[in-house]
Amino acid sequence: MDGSYDEIISDNPFFVELKNEYANIFQHCISQSWVICVPRIGSLTSRVFTVEDFCAHILVPSDELPETHYSTLTEKQVTVTNKVITLEVSKGLPLQSHILFEETFYTEDFIKYKVWCIETQLEPTTAGGENTVSKEYLTSINDCIDLLWTQAAGRQVLDQIEQSVQAFIKKHTTLPIAIGSLRDTVSELYTQCLQFALQNRRLRDKSKSCKQVLENIKLAVESYMQYLLFDAIFKPICTSCAYEDSHLNKKIRNMCDIQLRDLDIKRELYHAVPKAKQILSKIDSYNTVLEKIICLKRALNAINKTDESNNIVLLTADDLLPVFVFLVIKSGLPNWYSQLTYMREFRFSSIGKGDGDECAFLITTLEAVIEHIQSGALAGPPDPESYYYDSNLTEEKLGQIQRKSSLTESISTTDTNGKEETLEYIFELIKANHGEQVQAILQKNEKHIKNLQQNENSALSITLDNDLSNDEDDDDDEGEMEIYHKLCHPLCNCKKCKCKISRNLLKISPTVGSRDSHGLTALHVACIHGKASIVEALLDMGADINATDLNECTALHYASSRGHQNALLLLLHSGANINQTNIDKNTPLHMAVNNGHLNCVKALIYFAEHSRKKMNINAVNESGNTPLHLASKWGYEGIARLLIENGAEPSLQNRHNKTAFDYAHNLKILQVLKSCTPSLYEYIHITSTDVKALNCKSDDSLVSRLQKFTLRKTEPNSATKTVENLKLIDRILKAISYGDVKLACFYMGINYSAYKNVEKLPNNTLCHPLCGCPDCKRKSASSTDFDVNFCDSNGFTALHYAARYGLDELCSILILNRANVNCYNRKFQTPLHLAALNNKTVVIRVLLDNGANINAIDITGNTALHDASDMGNIGAIKMLLTYNPNLSILNGAEKSALVLAKEKVHLTIIDLIDKYANRT
Repeated sequence: MDGSYDEIISDNPFFVELKNEYANIFQHCISQSWVICVPRIGSLTSRVFTVEDFCAHILVPSDELPETHYSTLTEKQVTVTNKVITLEVSKGLPLQSHILFEETFYTEDFIKYKVWCIETQLEPTTAGGENTVSKEYLTSINDCIDLLWTQAAGRQVLDQIEQSVQAFIKKHTTLPIAIGSLRDTVSELYTQCLQFALQNRRLRDKSKSCKQVLENIKLAVESYMQYLLFDAIFKPICTSCAYEDSHLNKKIRNMCDIQLRDLDIKRELYHAVPKAKQILSKIDSYNTVLEKIICLKRALNAINKTDESNNIVLLTADDLLPVFVFLVIKSGLPNWYSQLTYMREFRFSSIGKGDGDECAFLITTLEAVIEHIQSGALAGPPDPESYYYDSNLTEEKLGQIQRKSSLTESISTTDTNGKEETLEYIFELIKANHGEQVQAILQKNEKHIKNLQQNENSALSITLDNDLSNDEDDDDDEGEMEIYHKLCHPLCNCKKCKCKISRNLLKISPTVGSRDSHGLTALHVACIHGKASIVEALLDMGADINATDLNECTALHYASSRGHQNALLLLLHSGANINQTNIDKNTPLHMAVNNGHLNCVKALIYFAEHSRKKMNINAVNESGNTPLHLASKWGYEGIARLLIENGAEPSLQNRHNKTAFDYAHNLKILQVLKSCTPSLYEYIHITSTDVKALNCKSDDSLVSRLQKFTLRKTEPNSATKTVENLKLIDRILKAISYGDVKLACFYMGINYSAYKNVEKLPNNTLCHPLCGCPDCKRKSASSTDFDVNFCDSNGFTALHYAARYGLDELCSILILNRANVNCYNRKFQTPLHLAALNNKTVVIRVLLDNGANINAIDITGNTALHDASDMGNIGAIKMLLTYNPNLSILNGAEKSALVLAKEKVHLTIIDLIDKYANRT
C-alpha cells in the first residue's frame, strides 16, 4: 500500500456506524483513551457490521507497555511495531495489518482520542471472506460507489470510469439531440465502462460466482456513469422532449384546482398524499435512473395502507393510479416527459429482462399516468368552483352532485320563482350559459332592492310600532318586513345590523354586486367559465370590473388564467386594471403565462401597446418571479419569445437569486433567452468596494454575482433616432479600426485640429477652479453634441475601440469629451481590459491617469492584470504594476494573475509580479 494513502475518516462507513449505532461503546472508548482502528474503505468486505466487528478493532493499552502492547475487546493480544499491527491467533500464522496513518480527534468537551486507519480488517468474520459480496439491493449512488470500491479493493475501477466519462465529454462537445442517437452514443460508453470494471480480477471472479453480484456490478457501473454524465446528457434530453413537456405543463397548470375527490380517490388514502407528494417532488434532484426509480417506489409505498401489525397492505392499480395522477399534477415539476424518457431509454443494465422487472413496471406506470393527463381525459375537475360554493362539503352532498347527469339538467330553465333565485342558483345559470335568465333575474332584483329602499321609512315605522306593542308573536310575518327583524333597534345603522340586512337581501334578491362567502361575484364566475356574452351583459349592468375575491383576484385574473381571450378583451376595453395584483402579487400577465395561454398573453401585450397603457412586463410576484421566469420554467418557448420581444429582461433575479436562465431546462428556451439583443445600454460603474464584494468567498458563482450589477436600458427619443445612431456608431468604430482618427472625430462632430497640437497627455483636472486658459476651457466644455458614450449592440464604445487598437491620441480626445473611462461592454470589459489584452502600454497609462479602475473585473472575473498575464504581455504588466493593482483578486476559476502566468510559463511576468509582491 502506498505510504501516502489518505481518506476522510469521518466519512468511513465503519467509523460512521460505530459513532451512530454504537454510541455507548464509542463514548466509553473516548473516556478511557483507547485506540480505535478503522479499516480503509477498500478493505471492507461488508456493509453490515456486528458488535463483535467493532470490539475486534478497539485496542486497550497494557499497563506495562502502553505504546506497543494492546488487547482487543475480544480478548486478543496485539503488538504494534514499526506501524505494523500483529494480532496473535491460536492457530496458524499471526494476522498483520499496516497502520496507514493516524488521526487525532477532539470532542466538543476537548477530549482527545486517536483513530488509526489500517490496511486490512482485524479478525475478519466468517461472513467477510475473500469471495463474499453483499447481496443487498442498491438504492443510491453511494451504495454503487461503495460496492465498486469495496469489492474491487480500491478506487481503480471508479477512476477508470471517471476517465472514460471525461474523455467522452471531451470527444463529444455537442451531443446529438435525437433520443435514439443519444442513447446509442451513451450505450457505447456504458459498454466500455463495464468492460473496464470486469477487467478487475476481484470483480470478475465474484461476478462469476453469483449472478446477483453481476447484476449489482452492472447497475453500479451504469449509475456511476450516469452520475458523472448527467449534466451533459440531460439538457439534450429536455431539448428533444421540449414540445411534449410544454404541452404537458400547460394541461397540468390548467388543472391546478383539481381536488382529491374529483379523481374518486378513497378517503382513507387522503392522509398519505402530502408525504407521497413530498417524496415524489424530489425526483428532479437525483441524477441516476436508479435513484429516480427508487423515488417512484418510495412515493407509491407511502400511499399503501398498513394493517394492525404495521405490515404494508398493497392496493390495487385502480386505487393507486388516481393518486399517482394527482401527485404528478401537484408535484410542480416542469419536465415530467423528459424524466420519463431518461428513465425509459437509459437503463442499459436492464436490457433483456422480462416482464417481471419491478423497475420496468414503475416506469410503465408513470408513462400511463403521463399519457392519461396528456390525452385530455382530465379536462379539470367536473365542477371547478364547487369548493368555493360549499366549504362544508360532505360525502352525502358529494354523492348528490355526482348523481347529476349534467349541469343543464340540474337547472330548471322555466321555474325561476323567488325561492330558487339564490346567488348559487345565479352562478349555476352562468355556468350553463343561460345569459338571458341571468340578466332577467338580476334586473328584476335590482328593481326589487330599489323598491325596498324607497319603502324603507314606512317599513321602519311599521317595525317600530310592532316593537313598541311588544307583539312577539308576529315573528313569522311574510314579506320584506322580515329583513328588519331582530335589529339592535329599528333605526340602528351599526355594522352588525347592516350585515343582517345585506345577508337577508342576498338570500332573497342577489344582484350584480352580490358576493358569496369567498368573495366571488357573478362577473368572476362568468370569466372563470369564459361566458363572454354574459360578461358583456354584466358589464352593461354596472358590475364592478375590479372587484376582488378573498384571494384578491379580479375577473381579469380569472379570464387570464383560464385562457378566455374574448372575456379578457371585454374586460380590458371596459377599463379593467391591467396591472392589478392578487394576494400573491401575481398580475393577469403572470396568470396567463403560468398556464401557457399564448393568446391571452398576446391580448394583454397588444392591448397595452395600442391603448398606450403602461403594462409592467417585468412585474415581480411574491416569490420575485417575473412572467419570463414562469415561461422559462414551464418551457413555453413561444411565450418567452413574445415577452423578450416586448422588453422582458432575462437577467432579473427572484428571491432565490435565480434568473430565467437558471429555470430554463432545455436548450431551446436558452436560445430564446440569449436572443435578447439590447438596443442601447448605459453601463453601471463598479467601484473598488464592489470588486471586493464580488470577489468575496461565497456560494454564488461569479456570473450570478455579476448579474446583480444588471444593465439598464436607456430610452431613445425615437425609434428613428436609435437606428440612425446605431448606423453612426458603426461607421465610427470602423474608422477607429482602420486607425483613421481624423475621420472618427469627423463622424463624432469633434474638431480634431483643436486637439492635434496638445503636447501633454491631457487629464480632466483644471489648473484651478476659476482658470480660463485654453486648455481648461477645452476641458470644461464638451466640443460635440454627439454622445461619445454611445455603444453598439455589443456594448462597445468609441473608447473601447480606441484602447483596443492603441490609439492613445484618440483616447485622450474622447476623455476630454466626457467619455466614461470605466464603461463596460456586454462581457463587462472596460477599455483597460482591451488595452491590456492587446499590450497597448501608452493607452494603459492614459486610461489609468484619467481614473480607470485598475481592479475592474469582467464577466469571467479577470482584471486587466489577469488578461495581460494570460496573454504574456510584458509591457502591459510593467505599466499596470506601476499603478498598484490588487494581486489577491481571484477570477471565476479561483486563479490569481500570478497563477495564470505560472500556468502559461511566462517567466518574465512571474519574476515581475514576485518582485512587486515582495516590494509591497
